[in-house]
Order: sequence, then C-alpha cells, then structure tokens
Amino acid sequence: MKRQFIKVCMLSGMVMPLFSASLMAAGNPNPIVAQQQQVQGTVVDKTGEPLIGVTVQVVGQQGGAVTDLDGHYSIKAAKGAQIKFSYIGFTEQIIKVTGSQLDVTMSEDSQALQEVVVVGYGTQKKESLTGAVTVIDSKAFEGKGGLASPLQALQGQVAGVMISRSSSAPGDESWGLNLRGSSSMNSTEPLVVIDGVAANSVSELRLLNPDDIESINFLKDGSAAIYGSRAAGGVVLVTTKKGKEGKLQINYSGSATLKTVGLMPELCSIDQWADGVQQMLRNDKNTSNVWYTYAELAKKYKGGYIDLEKTANPFGQAAFTDVKDFVFDDEADWLGSLFGSTWSTSQSLSLAGGTDKNSFRISGSFLYDGSPLQYGNNNNKRYNIRWNNTNKLNKMFTLESSIAYSRQEQVAPTLVSSALTTSMPMPGLPLTTQDGKAYAWGSWGSPVAKLQQGGDNKLSVRSLSISETLKAKLTDWLDANVNVGYNTNEARRRTIQNSITYYNYTGTSKTLEDPTQAKSYFKQTSSRTDFYSISGFVNAHKTFAKLHNTSLTLGAQYELKDMEMFGANYTDILAGLDVINGNGTLTLTSDDILKNNYRNAIMSYFGRLNYDFDSKYLLEFNGRYDGSSKFLPQNRWAFFWGTSLGWCINQENFLKDVEWLSNLKLRASYAEMGSQSGIDNYDGYQFYNLGTLTGAYVGSDKLTTIKTNGKFASTTRQWERIKNYNVGLDFGFFNGALTGTVEAFLKKNDNMLVAITYPAILGDKAPTANNGKFKDWGYEGSLNYNGKIGEVKYHVGGNITFTRNELTDYGGTTVLKSGYTSTQQGYSLNSIFGLRYGGKIQNEEQLKAYMAKYYPNNGINMPANLRVGDNMYCDENGDGVLDYNDYIYLGSDVPEISYSFNAGASWKGIDFNIVFQGSANRFVYRGIDSWTVPFRSPYTNSTTSSIGNTWSETNPNAYYAPYTMDANIINYNYQANSQTAQDGRYIRLKNLTVGYNLPAGLLKKIGFINMARIYFTGEDLWESTKISDGWDPEAKRNASGTGRYPFSRNFTFGVNLTF
Repeated sequence: MKRQFIKVCMLSGMVMPLFSASLMAAGNPNPIVAQQQQVQGTVVDKTGEPLIGVTVQVVGQQGGAVTDLDGHYSIKAAKGAQIKFSYIGFTEQIIKVTGSQLDVTMSEDSQALQEVVVVGYGTQKKESLTGAVTVIDSKAFEGKGGLASPLQALQGQVAGVMISRSSSAPGDESWGLNLRGSSSMNSTEPLVVIDGVAANSVSELRLLNPDDIESINFLKDGSAAIYGSRAAGGVVLVTTKKGKEGKLQINYSGSATLKTVGLMPELCSIDQWADGVQQMLRNDKNTSNVWYTYAELAKKYKGGYIDLEKTANPFGQAAFTDVKDFVFDDEADWLGSLFGSTWSTSQSLSLAGGTDKNSFRISGSFLYDGSPLQYGNNNNKRYNIRWNNTNKLNKMFTLESSIAYSRQEQVAPTLVSSALTTSMPMPGLPLTTQDGKAYAWGSWGSPVAKLQQGGDNKLSVRSLSISETLKAKLTDWLDANVNVGYNTNEARRRTIQNSITYYNYTGTSKTLEDPTQAKSYFKQTSSRTDFYSISGFVNAHKTFAKLHNTSLTLGAQYELKDMEMFGANYTDILAGLDVINGNGTLTLTSDDILKNNYRNAIMSYFGRLNYDFDSKYLLEFNGRYDGSSKFLPQNRWAFFWGTSLGWCINQENFLKDVEWLSNLKLRASYAEMGSQSGIDNYDGYQFYNLGTLTGAYVGSDKLTTIKTNGKFASTTRQWERIKNYNVGLDFGFFNGALTGTVEAFLKKNDNMLVAITYPAILGDKAPTANNGKFKDWGYEGSLNYNGKIGEVKYHVGGNITFTRNELTDYGGTTVLKSGYTSTQQGYSLNSIFGLRYGGKIQNEEQLKAYMAKYYPNNGINMPANLRVGDNMYCDENGDGVLDYNDYIYLGSDVPEISYSFNAGASWKGIDFNIVFQGSANRFVYRGIDSWTVPFRSPYTNSTTSSIGNTWSETNPNAYYAPYTMDANIINYNYQANSQTAQDGRYIRLKNLTVGYNLPAGLLKKIGFINMARIYFTGEDLWESTKISDGWDPEAKRNASGTGRYPFSRNFTFGVNLTF
C-alpha cells in the first residue's frame, strides 16, 4: 500500500509538467505567423524607471519574451495582433500592434501591491496581519554561494530568530534555530513546514537547495496557534519556487568558495613550552623533576633528534624507558598543522515557464563542501532535484505538485575525536616517521595516523518529499484545499575503526598498536522515517456592506510518522573490505529500541476566523483540537487556541491626511499552544526487558529474566501548555521608505514536564510529571530605510532581539553549585555560578591577611600553600566565610542578545552590500583542562594565551596565575568565577558582497543570455571578541570532536545567468 501511495503522488505530479513542456516545445499553430514582424520597445514605470523581467506575450500564442536590465524587449508579432505585458505588482496591459516600435508605461496595481503573506493553511494580506510574522524572500539567499543550510544566510538577520552553529565540519555544522528563546527546559524546536508538509526536524533544512526557496515565513506568536500541539517553539513555513506564465527561462548559478582558517587556539612552540615548563617547576620548587631536564634537552636539540637505537638514552634507566627516540621538530604542530585552506563549489540549474493553463519549474543542484581538516577523508556532498508544477484543470480546480529528492553523502575520520583533544603532548613530536609511516612516542600516537588510517565514518542520507495540493474555487466567496503529503528519509551510517601500527621516527621499529586489532570494528546502522499527511480545509471570505471583511477557515488533518532503526557491530575486522565483517563478536547496536523504533499519529481539527472593519480594526481567532497517539486515551485530546487584535491607526480620519505617515499598526495577541517534548512515544505503557541466560544458575544454566526497562509508566501526564503573550507596533514613514517593527513578548509554561522522585526502594526511575514552571520574555525590533540619490539607490537597516528565561519551579534544590548547570531553579537554563573574582594577591602581606581571614572554615577548597599571584575571591554575603553561600550568577551559556545591521547601494549595474552580526550576554566557562590551565602537566602542550598574560610583579593585572601543577592550587584558581566565566559577546563582519550586472547592450551582442551577474562574497571576514583563549566566540564551551574545527573565513566568486 505504501508503494501505491507514493506512485499515485508521483504520477500526478509528473504527468502534468511533462504535458506542459511538450506544449511549449510544440507551440500553437496560428494563421497569422506568416505575417509576423519584429516588434521591440521599452517597458518603464510611471517614473520612467525601466522594469526588468516583464513578461511579454502575443495573445493566443505560446512562448514570449522578457524585458532585460534596461527594460528592452523584442518579439515577433503580426500587425493587428495583441501583445500582453504582465509584471508582478503592476496592472496587466494588452496593446494592439500598429508598428514595429511599441513602448509601454505600466501602472502599479494597488491590489497586487498588498503583499500576500503565507500563514498556516492559507495566505493573508500583510496589511491585515495581527500576528508576529516575519517574511524572508529569495533575495536573502542570492549571491551567497554554496550554503550548507539556508540558516547560514540568515544568522542574526531576522528579529526574534536566534540561529547558532557549533562547527565548520562539512555536514556537521549543526545549525540550530529557535524563535524567541525557549518555552520549556525540554527541547522544543520550531515546527518546519515545507510546501504544506511538516518536516521531521529543523535539521532537514540542510537538505534543501537554497536556490529553490521562494520565501521563509517565521510565525513567532499566537499566529502559530493554528498548529496547536506543535506550535510551542513557533512555526517556520517554507515555500519553494514555482513556474510562471511565459516563455521558457533557464537560470544557472555557480560559485567557488575558498575557505581559510579563522580563529583557533595556538599551541606553544618548543621554546615557549620549555620556558613555561621550567618556570612552572621553579614555581613549584621542583627543578629536580625529569621534565626540567627534558625541557633543557628540547631547547638544545631543537630541530634534531636522538635515535635510541644508535645512541644511549640520556636519562639512562631513570625515565623514558618506553620510547625509541627523542624528536624535537619545531615545525611540527599537532593542532595547527591539521587545518588549512580548502574549496567548496556549488552548481544550480533551473528551467521554468508555462502557459496560463500550466506552469512548471524544474531544478537541480550539486554542492561539494570541502573540509579544513588536511588529513583523512572529510567532505560533504549534497544533490538536489525538485519538480514543481501548477496545472489549472479547469475554471474551478487547480492541481499543484511538488516532488523533491535530495541526497547527502558525508564522510569523516572515525577517530577525529581522538585526534582533536585538549590532551596533546609536548611540542617537537613529528606528525609522521621519516618514511611517512605512523609515528608514536610512548603512548602518544600521531593525530595524522588516526585521521588517515583509523577508518572512515560514512553517512548517506536520502530524502524524498511529495506534496500534492488540489485547490478548488467553488464560488467567488468559497475556496477548498486538499493536500496529500509524503516524506521519507533514509539514513545509513557505516563506521569503520581500523587497527593502527605506529613506528619510531626512522620507521624501523614498531612502537605502539592503538587501537589493537581486537578493538577494530565495523558498525553499520540504518534508519528510515516515513511521514504521511493528509489535510483538507475550506475557506469562506465575504465582505458585507463594504466595511465588514470576514474570512473563516475550517479543516482537518491526519499525520502518521513511522520510524525504524537497526544496526550491527562486528569486532576484529578484516582491513579493506567494504562490507560488514569480522572475526570477533557480532552484536546488535545497543541503541534504545523504543526511542528509535516507533509509530505515532496526530489527528487534528483546526479553524481560523478573521474579521476587519473598514481595514482599521482587525480580529483573528485560531483554534486546533489535537489528539496524539503518544498519550493514553483519557489524556489524548486537547484544545489549543490563540486570538489577536490589530488597530491600523493610520487609517483613522485624524491621521489619513498625514502624508509622511504610511503605516502605523498596533497589534496584540494571546495564545495557548502545546508541546509533546518530554513525552515517550508510548506513554502510559510499562515495558520490560528480556534477559536471556542472565539470571541465577539453576543446574548448569542461568535463568532467563524479565525486568522493567528501568522507568515506571505514567497515566496522568498531559501536554505541556505554553501561554504566549505578544504586543507589537508596525510603522512606516515617507511613503514606506522608513519602516520598522517593535515587539514585546512573554511565554509562560505552568505545567512543564520535570523529573520527580520516588522512594528508592521501588527500584525504577519515576516518570516525569507536569509539575514544573518556566517563563521566557523579551523584546525585538527592526528598522530599515530605502532611499535614492540621483541614480544611486541605497538601503540601511538593522534588528535586535533580547530574550531571557527563568526556570521558575523545577521541583529541585535552590542550593547553587559551582560551574555550569543546565537546570537551576530560579535562574536561566544553562547557567554558570561561581565566586566573584577579587583580583590577584599582590604581596606577602596581602597573602597573610587574606589567609588569616578566609582560610579557616572555608568551603571553597582553599589550599594551605596559596601563593602571591593567586586569586582572591569576594565574601559576597559578608559573613566572613568563603563558601557556597557566596556563589553568584555569572551568566548564561546561551546568548540573550542577537543583532545585526546592514547597508547597501546600487548604481548602473554595480551593487554593494555589507552585514555586521553579533550577539551578547553569553558567558563561557570551559572548566579545567590542559588548554584552560597552562602547563598544568609537564608532558602536555599548552596554548599560547598565557604568554605575556601571567601574573608577575611587573604584570599585576594579568589573567593567569603563576604556573603550577599543584592540583589544589589549580582547582582553586580556575574554578568558576567572574574572571574564568569569559564574556562571550562579539561582533563580526558577517557578509560583504560586491556584484556587477553586465550591460544589456553587451548581452544583446552575445544573443542568448538575457541577464548575467558576477559577484564576490566574503563571509566571517573579521570579528571583535572578548574571548581571550583563542576560541571563536561561537564555539561551544565543551567542544569535542568536530566541534573543535575552527570556523572558516569564506571567499566566494560566483555567477548568475539567465537564458
């Protein structure tokens, strides 16, 4: 049945575009063709500005022409024939041919200029919107080169939309999206709907070709309530491009991007490391330590090596008896050498056209994203094909079809996490042996060998999306819409970990095997998600007495999601085989079966009522009644709703004649929306695990046991219910030249799912319960100005978003703990707590006074051997004791402020745009390791951030305390405090674009190119940050594996052609 369903959807979408293409190819015979002449002219608006892209067609004939950059066109038509000129936002004109020259002036269509905005299950005129809806059109993605995700082009540029990333690893950028912060401690992503069909998650946006996107609409307040139980995180509506009436148009865009390494911590050279280690050991009065001698040896033999197969060990039998050599290669860098420049390319081609009966758009694209990692196999490839078709079956029915296929092929080294670690050995060790083999010194294996020989982690994702929409115009006031959608995603991951044999520097002796052959493995997993959707609604719209405009939408929807996953793991594998194999143990993957194998469904009934009086006073009501199979029948159904009001103040009589005021609208909304986050797929059912031969011995065999899965069932849980408040003001001045919006919002969750505690004697974990409380609030604003000076058009603008949350009631303790905590009652999610930094101890007198006052009875593990140059902390509550009562809130690890500002200009085909983007109110505490604490162990390398920034009598305000490897002093100095929690604010030059449109005269000489544009784009070119440890300010606090890839600076050269 599943295959039949897919075939029906695909056939209905493919037959019509093929039919329309054949019609365009064949043409339409007409008796006047033989009398045709060449007709040409210019199309302009009322101000004389040429109109680019006007469709010019001979009435009754196929094909046509499109005006160029100067508004010129040329078409064959017979004398007496009629030519139709059509352009979005302008009144269509049909003019009779009287000669070979026909110039046209088009007038703006007041109705068409009322911008139409896509909302849930329909569209609305922008002027009648009462919700917080932001629209991003296709221009946002033009001239950006190859994008790993559409979100890459929008970071910081949409008010209320917080976009983050965690890596520059190709395919693993992990672009995150939230609308106006959080609504729960449980993860609540925005719902993404693509061409009317819900996507599985925000991550599926990475599978889209940005060139296919017509618009992205962000529903941020009660306007999302029509999506009910999945609207708590907001809704993102993606609409892809469709064909338009006119002659066949071919568009090509291609780009090449040079990616260079951006901010990244730098490791010490041999001299820097040796000086630091020796200073540390002198500080600790431990110069007899063997590493003090090793540091001397490193400086003496820098650039050379000692082969212990030919030379006696300079340490004798006292130390380093497990090594084969001492190499001091000052050019080798176990971090910096791993990364370098790379290239990415993107190619996209589309064909679009059609008649007034049928239009289509076919597109294909390919993205190759190279990796800054210089060793091993690491890249990401994305292939996209999309076929959109609109067929007017008759005056009543229109069928819209969208079929999209995407494929992602990604590969990365399996041992990348092992290679990119904070625990790297002292400098000087080479990346390879002299003859190119894997090098190891003791237990330290070269990262190059791990990346090149350790095996590959390959991910293959295939996605098919089908959306078939039948629209019916039943009467002039009643429309109907039926949508059938299907998405399938299949992901296959094959992970191979090979055994690696390492050698000494000369390559003559084996020194290490890691991983061992017994620990080599071949793991293969396969998952598939099928999503089915069918929805239908009717919309009645009527105007009464020319003043009362009403619209009513009623509908129903059924959605089914089917997920299955299977995997196997074989150990002790045979090298070189590309199929799962092994001589060791074959096991099924231990992934949670209930988590990754399930089926759930939602049945919904929804409606929306809109009313406006004389386009002044606006009212909207949204409602949805959802039932989810995740809940038990008695808790399954819930009603979610929202209402909003609008007042178009500029339409009032007392403001109508104010010429400089073009828009002033006050909006307010309230909604109650739901979330299923924190709910298992089979809530209310008790599951058991069967353990074969795991019990006690009875005779010669063990018993088979049955026990619970470790968690009690719940019969009382309900949907999380989020109350959403919003008030906003839209304004426009000087005929729309200056526009903007300001909004304030509040989200309250009074029945959040939180963990509760059962008596330990019961054995199992208690289920979560609706006992928590959470709130999120903030504001956002945007301002834009468009102007013209002579022939120069320009624009400036910007936006800002502030959002903060509070875990009001977690049912937990209010006692603060030092460091990072994801959930602390009374504070924001992902908070950091610690002591207030009081400066460095500057002299012995100050040290004695500080110790005398605070060492007795302290609760912060103050060491008895504290030194001059170590930290002092403040007694925040003034009780004379330093302990947990002095902990303060240091900030949140998630930015509370996101902003950007932009400017641009165009003149005679040349255009320039610049975007600055940043965030603030984020604090980063990375804990204690070899990179955050310099020279904490003599055998590991440190970053250069402490050089010149360590306390001394001549540098009393330095960040770092004097070097030591005393763990007690280290833990005291580098515990979470107002100094180690670094200010993560930043501003960066996000995008700089310069483009040039080739003159129409030149293109006419070429003949077959209608429009051509070349451009250069730079991305992440510069930044200013207060982070002092070398990391990019966007990097995660606990980055590991691919999260340690440095973000890149991108330089893109591209071309856009229209034929």
